[in-house]
Amino acid sequence: MKKIPDEIIECLNENNSFLILIHQKPDGDAIGSAIALGKGLKQLNKSVDYYIQVPIEEKLIFFKEIECFNQSLKEKYDVIIFLDCSSYEFAFKPENFPEAKVNLVIDHHKSNYCYGNLNFVEITGATAEIVYWLLKALSVKISEDMADAIFTGISTDTGSFQFSNVTADTHQILSELYTIKPNFASLSKMLHNQKNFCQMKMTGAAIHSMEIITDTPIAMMVLDHETIANYGGALNISDDVANIGQNTSGVIITALLKEVKDGEYRVSLRAKAPYDIHMVALKYGGGGHERAAGFTFCGDIDLLKKDLLDVYQTQRDANA
Repeated sequence: MKKIPDEIIECLNENNSFLILIHQKPDGDAIGSAIALGKGLKQLNKSVDYYIQVPIEEKLIFFKEIECFNQSLKEKYDVIIFLDCSSYEFAFKPENFPEAKVNLVIDHHKSNYCYGNLNFVEITGATAEIVYWLLKALSVKISEDMADAIFTGISTDTGSFQFSNVTADTHQILSELYTIKPNFASLSKMLHNQKNFCQMKMTGAAIHSMEIITDTPIAMMVLDHETIANYGGALNISDDVANIGQNTSGVIITALLKEVKDGEYRVSLRAKAPYDIHMVALKYGGGGHERAAGFTFCGDIDLLKKDLLDVYQTQRDANA
């Protein structure tokens, strides 16, 4: 089992009231990590509140614990936990931010700059991996619901175990989860294969928009605001849409641009090893991983194309 710093365990053991925050537009890792950790702390007779952006993607609303999200918040907590959130700015936070003795950051992003007064940041396949280690260190009995939450977090953030962030530790955790619940097949299919009609149409629109930047292995897809609105809004853009370009033979870097309002885009970047695209996200105030990152972009899309070209050409020459 991964060694957990003593001060992290003491913080979780010795305090009683907790507020869990995650990043804006939460994904499977954020939701799964929050639920697993929240239920684990409750098992230790802790008071746990959640403040999480809703609505939540359709494939994730099967968790019963979601009923506990965004109930009345306290004015003060012992600990506010920032979970799976690389920066304070990217956290989804209440307008009247509560007081706390400790702001605890638990995260797996390389770009995390440790903005809490207590931080546990490990570069792993998913924040849900870190949560699993924490629960084990706290001697929490992991239920099937918690196993589902941890599996959801790890499976979604590793692209169903296809991404290069998967390690032996990832598979070790999964092997232990299978001793708690014997079969995750139906959950895995729901997370990765099943889409509603609008999601299918959105995926088709993204494929139709794909272009390969001239003479390079860089793919770009753009979903304009009208298309997104026609197919049910941004909530229907599933994570795997950003991976479509990466499934195209010969493509190394992919950018998916989602127009949230006129001229403003949420950008999801993907790359294949050994290419690192998270520096592009950092340039625009975003963050993420070497192979998967995101940010908000306003301006001329040709400038973004140039940034991607520069990253590709510089790293291609370095790796030659």
